[in-house]
Amino acid sequence: MSIIVAEVYEALIEAGVSESKARAAAAAIPAGAELAKQQDLAAVKQDLAAVKQDIAKLQSEVAVVKSAVFTFSPVIVALLVKLVFFP
Repeated sequence: MSIIVAEVYEALIEAGVSESKARAAAAAIPAGAELAKQQDLAAVKQDLAAVKQDIAKLQSEVAVVKSAVFTFSPVIVALLVKLVFFP
């Protein structure tokens, strides 16, 4: 057990919890190695910032595609009408 878990175990014993229940409760608490560290959180923040940039880039690309579709769709419709009705 780590120091924190041992402290929880001892506190539970002093509070009158049975030894088996105190041991189980203390074992259920994650050890310090399993908790997120500051470096982990900083890495997640960097990854999130990169994802936000990627989303912004995709939004601008979608805007370009939308403008192209709306610009050329009347031309395509006109060409299809010409081909169908005026061969």
